[in-house]
Amino acid sequence: MKIIGHQIQNRRAIAMTEYLIILAVVAVAAILVVGLFGQQIKNVFSKNTAALNGSASQVDTSATSKSSDGASSQDNMGNFDKKSTTTSQQ
Repeated sequence: MKIIGHQIQNRRAIAMTEYLIILAVVAVAAILVVGLFGQQIKNVFSKNTAALNGSASQVDTSATSKSSDGASSQDNMGNFDKKSTTTSQQ
């Protein structure tokens, strides 16, 4: 009876090892995809966000923007304040 119990535990251990190997392969593949296509994905989301906000159809898709002194700065997500600076007074 102990032999049967040992065989069941051995099969479970093998199955768990197979699942862990599959998980590792999927994780490495996901990291590679994000590394290769991350900038393109960011550009698509930036264009969609600009379109939803009603901004101009042309969006700067560069990852960094150059300032007047030549230094580059990372793009941010913008300002999400509830106050609108362009409200019209009636």
